[in-house]
Amino acid sequence: MTQEDPDTVLLQQQAAPSSAGPEDGAPGEPQGPSRRPRLRRAVLVALAAGLVLATALAGTAHLRDTAPGKPVSKERLPPRTEQIVRGDLVTEVVATGAVKYTGARAVKNHLTGIITWVPSPNSVISQGKRLYSIDNKPVLLLRGDLPAWREFKRGMPDGEDVRMLEQNLAELGYTGFTVDDEFSPNTEAAVKRWQKNNGLPSNGRIELGRVVFAPGSVRIQSAEVRAGDPVAPAQDALQVTGFQHRVSAQIPAKEQDLAVKGAKARIELPNGKHVEGTVSSVGAEKTDEDNKKVVPITVQPESSRLLGDVQSADVVVVLRRTEAKDVLFVPVTALLPAQGGGFAVQLVKGGKVTVAKVKAGAFADGRVEVTGPGIAEGARVGVPQL
Repeated sequence: MTQEDPDTVLLQQQAAPSSAGPEDGAPGEPQGPSRRPRLRRAVLVALAAGLVLATALAGTAHLRDTAPGKPVSKERLPPRTEQIVRGDLVTEVVATGAVKYTGARAVKNHLTGIITWVPSPNSVISQGKRLYSIDNKPVLLLRGDLPAWREFKRGMPDGEDVRMLEQNLAELGYTGFTVDDEFSPNTEAAVKRWQKNNGLPSNGRIELGRVVFAPGSVRIQSAEVRAGDPVAPAQDALQVTGFQHRVSAQIPAKEQDLAVKGAKARIELPNGKHVEGTVSSVGAEKTDEDNKKVVPITVQPESSRLLGDVQSADVVVVLRRTEAKDVLFVPVTALLPAQGGGFAVQLVKGGKVTVAKVKAGAFADGRVEVTGPGIAEGARVGVPQL
């Protein structure tokens, strides 16, 4: 018997021959990459090598005395094959999130009386319009960054809140005064005209609670009171929001390298549609109710068009990172240990098997980039039985 050259032997494994496997292109074989798993599976090459070796040894024990380019008998066909695929290798993490509107806040009432009107959910209240009514008189929305904190009247100390009131009066068409920090007689005259047009006593005084300042228009999320309810100061009257959606989610702490501010995310909706988004904030690591380490994130959708009037809903948030673009890849389990180091794959064609040494590149999602002689898109490689 002629002794084989050890430099040409890739694999030396002693095992009983396996039963005949599928021919090249047999029905039922997976075509291309499997569907995305729900958990991230990306691994580093250095850490993956040991696991790959163990998997390959267990799944390819039927190989013996096989050299590069040397056919293996039909009885030694692998139990399954998969195609070599060209595409992008992507690492991803998937988490459940909740979509809500931004700018949620409570509108506090500061008057005493009986509620006579409240707006319906999803109503939009703009500058100068009625938020709700007490004793059949409106509480009105004005634009401003400071909350109303005192009564407006002639002789009051100057202040930025006076400037905000006068700016609103001017924008609503009530002029005849200078917009400044002083509540002047001319300001009082404009207030009287404004009061008359809104069904309020024309006394030139605006009691605390008659107007609510907000940076802009608001969307009504819910009313905390109903018509007929008595109300008192410091009581919540409405819950309002802004008009943009945001998604909050928690991802495993070990995956937080994907969750960086500015990273792209995919928001998958219950109706099967999706919206692209961007990570707008990343919180500190914490322990969730299941005692697992998680990192809270917020994702800002690029468009609210598909979200419509969704007030609150569970969605799926997918964070992705491309490990390699436009490469050839195979399942990690297709890799075989090669004598002298490195990896090989079984190329299956026409009912015959040849072993080709390959160079492994990026890993992601249970797939690995491979290059080498005979490695081409659409070729089939052996993999262990599921």
